[in-house]
Amino acid sequence: MSSSQTPPRLITLSSVGGALLGGLVFVGALLNYTRDVGRSPTAIGYAANFFETQAKAFLDGHLWVPDGSLSIEGFVQPDGHTYMYFGPFPALLRIPMLLVTDQFNGQLTVTSMFLAWLVLAVFVSRLCWLIRDLLRGDEPVTRTDAALAFLIIAGLTGGTVLTFDAALPWVYHEVYLWQSALVVAAMYWMIRVVREPDPRHFAWLGACALGAAWTRTTGGWGVCLAVLLLAAWMRWGRTNTHLRSWAPWALAAALIPLAAGIAVNMMKFGHPFMFPLENQVWTEVNEHRREALRVNGGSITGLQFFVPALVAYFGLGIRFVDYFPWITLPAHAPDGYGAFIDQAYRTGSVTMFMPLFLLLALTALPVILRPTGSHPRGEALRSLRAPALAGFLMTGGVMAYGYFAYRYTSEFVPALALGTLIALWAWVAPLARRSRARAVGLGGVVAAGVAFGMVANSAVGLTEAATQYQGEKLARYVSWQNDISGGRESGLSRIITTAEELPETGRADELLIVGDCDALYLGTGREDEAWSVVEQRNQVLEVRFPDPLKDGETLLFESDGPEQREVLLRTRRDGFAWLVFANEDGRINGAPFQPAPEQVMRVGLRGEPSLGVLELSSAPGGFVGYLPAQEWSDDWLVQHRTFTSPWTEAGVDEQTLVSVRPGVGVAPTLCPALAADNDIALP
Repeated sequence: MSSSQTPPRLITLSSVGGALLGGLVFVGALLNYTRDVGRSPTAIGYAANFFETQAKAFLDGHLWVPDGSLSIEGFVQPDGHTYMYFGPFPALLRIPMLLVTDQFNGQLTVTSMFLAWLVLAVFVSRLCWLIRDLLRGDEPVTRTDAALAFLIIAGLTGGTVLTFDAALPWVYHEVYLWQSALVVAAMYWMIRVVREPDPRHFAWLGACALGAAWTRTTGGWGVCLAVLLLAAWMRWGRTNTHLRSWAPWALAAALIPLAAGIAVNMMKFGHPFMFPLENQVWTEVNEHRREALRVNGGSITGLQFFVPALVAYFGLGIRFVDYFPWITLPAHAPDGYGAFIDQAYRTGSVTMFMPLFLLLALTALPVILRPTGSHPRGEALRSLRAPALAGFLMTGGVMAYGYFAYRYTSEFVPALALGTLIALWAWVAPLARRSRARAVGLGGVVAAGVAFGMVANSAVGLTEAATQYQGEKLARYVSWQNDISGGRESGLSRIITTAEELPETGRADELLIVGDCDALYLGTGREDEAWSVVEQRNQVLEVRFPDPLKDGETLLFESDGPEQREVLLRTRRDGFAWLVFANEDGRINGAPFQPAPEQVMRVGLRGEPSLGVLELSSAPGGFVGYLPAQEWSDDWLVQHRTFTSPWTEAGVDEQTLVSVRPGVGVAPTLCPALAADNDIALP
C-alpha cells in the first residue's frame, strides 16, 4: 500500500502537526513576539511599502513608480522614470486590497510573508509524501515514518534561514519567502507531471514557474531552465516513450513563464535578466559601490566572488556567546579574499545554521545521481533530477555575487528541502525501521538538528529585529538580556563598557554607556552603522525671562557635527519670544508666545531613537520640530549627532538678560538598572 492509499490519519497528523510546530516558531519571529500584524522593521516603515507603490503603478497602467518612492533602491532609467528591480508578483497580490482601500499601505508585508509560509508548508508536506511514494512504493506508513516526517516538516517550515527572514518583514525578505515557497511548489509539480501527466498539473507547474520568475530572477530562471530540460527528457528520453506526447506541455510550462519574466525585465531595464546597477540611486550616493563597479568591470557579479561566497555561506559562520540569546551571527563581515566586495554584512552560514538539512541534502546526491537504467524505481529516481537541477541552478547567482548577507542563504532552502526529503525516505526512515534503538537514536539526532535550527535562526532574527528598529524594541531586547543573563561577573557584564563620548567604532554586541547614562548604545559589528541607540537621556533647560524683554538670541543647544546647528531662543522687545532651530539649510521658527514677567519656560530635547531624531519642544511654546540625531554621511555611513548645552550651570545671557539653568528631565530607566545589576561604575 503506498502512502497515497494509506488511511490518512498518520499522514495528516504528521503533516499538520509538523507545520503547526514550524509555524509557531516562524510566526513568533514574524510578529517579533507581539500581536502587531502590520509591523515593519523600522519605525519609519522603510522598504515596507515598495510593493504597494508598484501595485498602484500597475493600477495606473504603467511599470514606473514615482521618483524617490523607492529611496536608494530605485533605478532611474534614461527615460527619466524610476523602476524597482523586484519582480511584480508580490505587488500583484496587493491589488485586490488596494482596489478596496489604501488604509493598510506599508502594513501588508507580514500578511504576505505569512501567506508565502502557508504555501511553503503545504508543498513541503505534499512533496514529503510524494517523494515517499517514489522511493518506498507500497510500504505502509509506520509511526516511525510519521514521527520522522513530523520533525522534518517542522524543521523545514520553522528551522531555516526563512525564520530569520521573517524577523525583518520588508521587501528584501518577503521576496525570499515567496521565492522559496514557489520553487518548492514547482519542484512538487515537476515530479507530478512525470508521475501523472495531466493538463492541470502542467498548468500548476507553469503557474509556479511564472510566480517564481516574477518574484526573483534566480529562482525563476532556475525553475524554467530545469523544466526546459525536463521537456527535452520527455521528448527524447529512451525509457519514457509514454511521456513524449506531453513534452510540448512541459515546453509551454517553461517558455511562457520565462518569456514573461524576460518581458518585464526588458521593459524596465532593456536586458533579459540583469539590472543596470550604474543607474541605481544607491550607486549615485555611495562611492564604495561606484568603486566596486569600476574594479569589477561594471558589474558586481563574477567568478572572482565564488571563493569568498563559498567560505561565507558554507564556512563556520556562527558565534556562540555566554549571554542571551546565546547564538549570534559572526562578529565580522566575510572576507573578500582578494575580490573587491560591494557590500558585506555579518553572515551566518548554511553549515552552522542549518547543519541537519545540509548533511541530509549531501547524502541525497548519490540517490539522485546513481545510474537508473536497471533500477526497479528508475523512472521515479529520474523524476527527481529536474527539481534537483532547479534547486542547484538558482544558487548560481548568489555564489557569483559580490554582496554578502545572511538572507542570501535563502537561495539554498529549496535545494536543502528537496535533498532532505529524499534522504529521509532513501535511508533515514528505512534505517530507523530496523530496530527501536535505531529509531530512537535517529529520531533524537533529527529532533536535535531541527531544534537547533529553530533556536539559532530565531535567536539571530530576534537580535536583528531589535537592532534595526532601535529605541523601545531594542530596549526590550537588552532588558531581556539583562534579566536572563546579566549579573555581576556574568557574560553580559563583560560586554558592557563606558565612555565619555561615543567612539566611531565598536565591537559586535557591545553595550556602551555614555557618560552618566546619558545614552546607551548596542554595537552592531557593521562598518556602515556601528551603533544602534537603545535609549537617551532627555535634556531640559529652564529659562526665566527678564522684564522687559530685549532684542537678541540666546544659544541653548548646539550640535557636535561639522555643520553649525543650534537651538536658539529669540526674544523681542515687543514682548514676544520663540524657539529657533538654525542649520545649514536655514532657520525653523517655533510658535511665538508672550511670556509673563519672570515666567519660567522649560525647553526640552527628547530622544526618539527608532526615528533617529530629537524632538524639540517647550512649555510655553509647544512643539517646534525634530532635530537629526542620526544621519547619513557623504560615504553613506550612519553618524550619530549629539546636542549639548553651554549652560552646564545656571547663568544669565549678557545680551538678552535671559536666565538659564539646567533642568531635570525624564531619566532613562534601563541604563541605570543595567549598570547596577552588572556592577558597572558610572561617573
